[in-house]
Order: sequence, then C-alpha cells, then structure tokens
Amino acid sequence: IGLAMSVPGLLAADAAAGILVAGMICMTGAEILGESVKQLTDTNDEMLVGRVNDIIREGVDGADVVDVNRIRARQVGSSSIVDVSITTSARLSSTANRAIEERLRWAIMEEPGVLDVEVHSTPAAGSGEVVCPLLAAEEVKGNVELPASTASVDVDVRRVLGENSAVLAVESVTVNYRDTMLVDVDATIRVDPSSTVAKANMLAADLKILLEKEDNIDKASIFLDLNAPVASVATAAIAQ
Repeated sequence: IGLAMSVPGLLAADAAAGILVAGMICMTGAEILGESVKQLTDTNDEMLVGRVNDIIREGVDGADVVDVNRIRARQVGSSSIVDVSITTSARLSSTANRAIEERLRWAIMEEPGVLDVEVHSTPAAGSGEVVCPLLAAEEVKGNVELPASTASVDVDVRRVLGENSAVLAVESVTVNYRDTMLVDVDATIRVDPSSTVAKANMLAADLKILLEKEDNIDKASIFLDLNAPVASVATAAIAQ
C-alpha cells in the first residue's frame, strides 16, 4: 500500500504482494494438512523405515536375522511407533530369539523421534516350529479341542515319572507345542549314580513309552543325570 501511494504507477505491486503472502499461507496449510493426513491414515515414515532397516542389517545381531519381513513406522504426534517383524536363523532357541528382539528394540529406540518399538521374530523355514494362527483362533473359540496347558502337562509328567522308584528326582520339565496342537515334553531325571548306562537307558526308554501313553502328550524325550548331588558327595567325603 505504501509503495502504491508513493509510486502511483506501481498499483499492481500491492496485489502481487497479497498474492505472494496468500501463496505462502496456502503452502504452510498444505504441509500441515499433509502431516495430518499421514497421521490419520497411519502412513509409513519411509525415511525412518530406511534407518530402522539399516540398524537391523548392520547391528550385532544382523548375522542371525535371515530376513526383514515388515517395518511399520506410524506417526503419533511428533513421535513414531515402530513395528518390526523379522525372520531369524532356524538354529536359535526361543530365549535367543527373545534376546535378539530386546536388543533390536533398544537399538531402534535410540533413533530420534521414536516413542516405542515392538519386534516380533519367527524362525526360518526348516526349524520345525510351525504355528497356525487360524487353528489357534479356532481353539480359543472352542471349535476345536484346546491342547493341555503347560502347567497341567508339567504336573502329569512329574506324576508319571515320580511313580517309578528308580527316579530319584525330576530335575526339569520343558513343554513345547508343535504344529499348534501337539505337545512335546523334554524331561531331565536323576537316577542312581551307581546304575549302569545300559540300565539307565532302558529306564529312560520305558519312561518315554509311559509318558507318550498320556492323552495330552504326543512325544517325550528323557534326559538322564547320573551325577550324585553335591551335598551327598560332601557328606560321603566327611564320613570317610
């Protein structure tokens, strides 16, 4: 306006300045609208996805990660929530997989703007660990019979093993679910250290058959502990 008043020949400058200011306001509004749409539609933050992928591939656990199945980075306000699905080596145990998940989670949390991270791992093909989500859902709905709980299987295993007088103690029982429905059991028992290896193996074979006759156990493995307890050894040494 001042320019138009001082230089009457530049009356159009005022309109041009107004258009310029309006354009800047529109651009700012478009940026805000774009960010809001991304948040409302859970659009992936591609730059963050790329950084997370680099962390997984180049980290200390990169050798154990066979593939990165999915990375989702959803924006929540000024921060992001990251969801990662990976495939790990078939040779890893469940505890090793859990450790990898936690290490990756905290490594990704170090990225600026990351609010929370969830890491899910699945074993590679050939590991024998197969879980059917549809079958698991049908179990919960009651359409198919649920497998026995780990607690009830543990009680049954200890009961069957404890009924044999040759078993001095049941040291551990591990319950695994195979193909969602089948229950496998690994049990470690302590037997008389004076028993021969052949006799102990025969006992383990008999106990394996007894366990597999149980309705809720499909496969059983028996591990033998022929070592004498430390307290017994110490008592014998004192007695001598």
